[in-house]
Amino acid sequence: MKRALSSDGGPPFVCSACGQKFYLDPKVAAAAVVRWEDGRVVLLRRAQRDRAHGLWILPGGHVDRGEVVEEATLREVAEETGLQVELERLLGVYTYPGNPVVLVVFLARPTGGELVPGREALDLALFAPADIPWDELGYHSTGQAIKDMLDLHNQGER
Repeated sequence: MKRALSSDGGPPFVCSACGQKFYLDPKVAAAAVVRWEDGRVVLLRRAQRDRAHGLWILPGGHVDRGEVVEEATLREVAEETGLQVELERLLGVYTYPGNPVVLVVFLARPTGGELVPGREALDLALFAPADIPWDELGYHSTGQAIKDMLDLHNQGER
């Protein structure tokens, strides 16, 4: 049985048979802006068939239940790019109205591995800030995170 969302944060659904309450919690995802010493960043062309298919996105993905966000970021970057990275700092947390995903983005630098597309990537590329394909980004959060990284860089922060 469906129940309207309450303003006090109560459950949106209650089982009519047993009274069990169900919450539709947001899904947490993690990504990284992997930045080379020369300022180029890694983007992947998304292989999965969704609205971002064939567009450029940050390496990242969903955090598994019980997984530490930082560890999920390292795992996803390795799976999608073949790179081992060091997380340097939290860049930002990105949420948008109507979107159930909470995206946590870190700044990272490569420490090993080889840049090779994983199964979720059609292609990988390194882009200098002047060459970012702004009109071909798959998610608003990708563009916002890159802009935030560039703002930090312009302020002299790493």
